Amino acid sequence: MKRIIFTVLIGMMGVATATTSHAQEFAANVEAKDDAGSALESKKVAGYLYTSLNGEGTNSVVAIERYEDGTLGKQRSFSTRSKGGANRAAGGDAAGDFDSQGAIQIIENHLLVVNAGGNTVSVFGLNRSNGSLSLKKNVGSGGTRPVSITYKKKPGSQSEYWVVVGNQWNNPNVQKGGSGEGKIEMYPDAAFHAPGGGHTQVLADRNIYLFSFNARTGDLVPVRSLDTYNGTNGGPTTVAFNNDGSRLAVATWGIAHFGTATPTHQKPSRVYVYDFDARSGNVDNERFYEEDGVAGSIGFNWDTRTQNLFVSNFNLTESKRDHSLTVLRDTGKSVEKVAYFGTGQGADIDEACWTIISPSGDKLYVSSFGGNLISEFNINRKGAVTKVGRAPETAFTLRKNGTPPGDTKDMFITPDGKFMYVLGAYQTFTVSKFDIARTGSLALDNEYSVESATERGAGAYNFLGLAGIDI
Repeated sequence: MKRIIFTVLIGMMGVATATTSHAQEFAANVEAKDDAGSALESKKVAGYLYTSLNGEGTNSVVAIERYEDGTLGKQRSFSTRSKGGANRAAGGDAAGDFDSQGAIQIIENHLLVVNAGGNTVSVFGLNRSNGSLSLKKNVGSGGTRPVSITYKKKPGSQSEYWVVVGNQWNNPNVQKGGSGEGKIEMYPDAAFHAPGGGHTQVLADRNIYLFSFNARTGDLVPVRSLDTYNGTNGGPTTVAFNNDGSRLAVATWGIAHFGTATPTHQKPSRVYVYDFDARSGNVDNERFYEEDGVAGSIGFNWDTRTQNLFVSNFNLTESKRDHSLTVLRDTGKSVEKVAYFGTGQGADIDEACWTIISPSGDKLYVSSFGGNLISEFNINRKGAVTKVGRAPETAFTLRKNGTPPGDTKDMFITPDGKFMYVLGAYQTFTVSKFDIARTGSLALDNEYSVESATERGAGAYNFLGLAGIDI
């Protein structure tokens, strides 16, 4: 939904001259498909990837075979029987785009996924031997537009977990408005953004909601709302427990102002941290970080060893272009900025939005929606981040040549740390496979089309979540 989407994207298809008869062409295609099928059959399945289509109709989870060499194979689609959240008619030039991280979580032999348009969470049984899913139930998310899920096992329990769902409600934003940039547009409307307007309200449906989950039976039981949020700093984009489950963090949207050099209506996003009582499920001691000029805090990860958080931010003012990644430290009393970095090519607006940490905990990757690139950083044992690459650039790897600006979203790294998969979530409807070197650098290998994404056009789907298992 970011600045780059205001570019009009026009696809052109060429017409080739036939050099074989239709019969010869058909036979050649069949033979090629048979050869490809035989090659796939001979490969050993190492695991499965899962993403959700999040289209304009009924949502589905797509399961994709992953082979030992990292290539992807057969795919199956499983309906959630609840509505996706895409809406190409919403938000002007943004075509309904909205963002989050953690939309799919796998808990033992179950897969949980949000249905952003149906305001539900689907619970699937997961067959770990063949990757298949069986829908058990849909449960109300406790709010409007669920987008992110996190979980933590209850103390002393073998199969009981706390689950928290972030309900975003909406992503209010402003577009254009400067000289020569077009008439200003305000969503959902001008009254919302006016002083004392709707953005100041705290809504019950814009919240983080607590559930109790039984991983043996698949029962997901609503417990209570943990906190609600005002529209000025936006609704949740990502929720995540730290490693020991003692703290819960929430990133929010803020109010973004796109398509202008002077984003006068921008309001900062926030990163909240709460103490979490794992016995009662209660939160307290709220603290948060915000900074003028930084909006749209989308993805974040807790450091694996410390109480540092690595947060990606996409809607930045001119003076904060080097804040695509902020490193925050939770002291238990406050959330403080300890470092910040640009992503991609220096001051370019590549629109960093998603984060992931390597299984070894020493690499951080940030994917950028606008620039279709993945930036690489090092993490040391004290949770400090250092840039890979030389100023003004950060080391980064591009997706496939010709990928339209505004497409790249969630990432997944295999448990052995050998392969990364990245969603082309908004326009190409693909999964890109990258090989990961021992140094942590990435090399693009190939791109895999998601066959069940049959509609075309930006925003027809808005894939949410990318998770995986080994078998």
